[in-house]
Amino acid sequence: MRSNILIIDDEVRLSQLLSRILELEGYHTLQAPNAKSGLRIIEKEDIRVVICDVKLPDANGVELVGKIKQLKPCIEVINLTAHGTISDGVLAIKNGAFDYLVKGDDNEKIIPPVNFSWQNLSTRLV
Repeated sequence: MRSNILIIDDEVRLSQLLSRILELEGYHTLQAPNAKSGLRIIEKEDIRVVICDVKLPDANGVELVGKIKQLKPCIEVINLTAHGTISDGVLAIKNGAFDYLVKGDDNEKIIPPVNFSWQNLSTRLV
């Protein structure tokens, strides 16, 4: 196993699909349907990467990046959104997000950013 990845998304089917794709790549994944549950998991588990939807039932995922970084600065956060805007993307990166991706038909496009964020994290921890 490479690392623990937390997927925070209220779309259960998408969350399960991303989890399966990442587990086939050798990652261990956890899932949370909202920000509150996600933050609880981050406090308890050794999470290295968070994939977070922008529109959550209880929070804005772009703003959640800052909270995650305050809680555990070493975690890499990748925001996912169905309807991306340049201003949200810029704000996500300013808040500390590693990447900001638009959801689409090719769910496997998440693999390169996750691998790259894991490599980036590994070089900082060495």
